[in-house]
Amino acid sequence: METILAVDIKKGKAVKAFAGFRLNYKPLMVNSLDYSDPIKLIRTILKKMDLKKIYLADLDSIQNLKPNDYLIEKILITFPEINFLIDSGFDYPITIERFCNQLRQKNIINFQIVVGTEKIKNYNFRNFFSNSDSKISIDFNGTQKKWFKKIKKLKNKPELILMFLKKIGGRGIEWKQIRNMIKLFPENSFTVAGGVKYENQKKKLSVMGVDAVIVSTLIHRKYLGTNNPEDTSF
Repeated sequence: METILAVDIKKGKAVKAFAGFRLNYKPLMVNSLDYSDPIKLIRTILKKMDLKKIYLADLDSIQNLKPNDYLIEKILITFPEINFLIDSGFDYPITIERFCNQLRQKNIINFQIVVGTEKIKNYNFRNFFSNSDSKISIDFNGTQKKWFKKIKKLKNKPELILMFLKKIGGRGIEWKQIRNMIKLFPENSFTVAGGVKYENQKKKLSVMGVDAVIVSTLIHRKYLGTNNPEDTSF
């Protein structure tokens, strides 16, 4: 079971995520210490944990506000040994192409694109995977079933991120939906985001066939010293 740190960025700051209410996300504080600088946050955790991947979400871009492209670029340059999963609300294949070219022109290659069903405007998935090794984030927001046939038709079998936004904050794992997805897509690999609160839940997910989890405050509690059981995310 691979553990992937989630870092949500809003207006240049790392923020505290909870239940998908993005308007209420506040700069990240842990035990009255300011970890809203994403570079400081990542550097501190890397000193205590062997991380290979980080999920980096640009909440401003997802909400059609000014993107944090410069900050994302700075983070990738600062941590070249980390593979970043970039979720910037990509809506068309051309937006992915532009974003990737902008980074690759500067020899920045330590990233993969996350295509979130929350924002996709072009429903032809094949176009999204023509020039990049993208992952699909299926947002379980009531509209997820319309994407299943489209994903099934893909010749390649991209990794699927099961994104349970309403469960962010350790609000319970959607065990039944996860089992159903594993049965529906037996050739795909799976990452779960949302609802994970305890370490032993990761073991159970692994037995089910989940390959990775995206978490944030589970890591904050363990490595940044917060012991408040209510202070949980993802």
